[in-house]
Amino acid sequence: MPYDNFFCASGVTKMDTPIKKTVGEFLRKRDFQGLLELCEKNRHYWQEVRFRLYDLDERLRWSAIETAARLMKKWWDSGKEEKVRIYIRTLFWSMSDESGGIGWSSPQTVAEIIATNPELIDPYGSMMIAHCIDEPPLLKGCLWGIGRMGSLITVSVRFFQDRILKVFQDDDVEILALAAWAMAEAGFDSAAPSLEKLRFRGEPVKIYIDGIFYEKPLGEWIEEALMKMKKVG
Repeated sequence: MPYDNFFCASGVTKMDTPIKKTVGEFLRKRDFQGLLELCEKNRHYWQEVRFRLYDLDERLRWSAIETAARLMKKWWDSGKEEKVRIYIRTLFWSMSDESGGIGWSSPQTVAEIIATNPELIDPYGSMMIAHCIDEPPLLKGCLWGIGRMGSLITVSVRFFQDRILKVFQDDDVEILALAAWAMAEAGFDSAAPSLEKLRFRGEPVKIYIDGIFYEKPLGEWIEEALMKMKKVG
């Protein structure tokens, strides 16, 4: 659900409130520590961060995803484990039909939370794949999430391998690049035969990795994935 629609659904006005403006500035600067402090002091800042998970500005959206993960880690470390679990369940609910919309940043948020706090890999890693791998609006987020979790999710990737390998039949170059990158990060070398036929594709694809947007031809993503698989193998 786009950010503006999220505001309308929640009954919050779209005017530039001081909180909205401040959160936007902190996200743009990637000042996570400062934003975490604000979220802890005033729940309305945390509410605004949650809205920004669906911001149309992808830089703000990714910063919001990382902020949410860092806040969950802070809560977990301070003994608020159940509060973290409740929030993760909320993310899964947003991916369901019952939510009335599609939580299209929820797979990435779940994965970022797990990558920041690996204790949560079981059961939420495999649940993320199960919820998203067959849902077209969530597929890109699912693949990015697999890549972000990397070796933490390898066992689950092998469990879902038949469904995951079908992704390479897609025509969307972003899906193909994300799948290649994700399989390499997860150490799933069974995907290598599916990658070979894509080595000479030249369409540009952008992927967000560790706070940076990288843009390369699809074939270059494929080559890098194959090389990483060979090293791991």
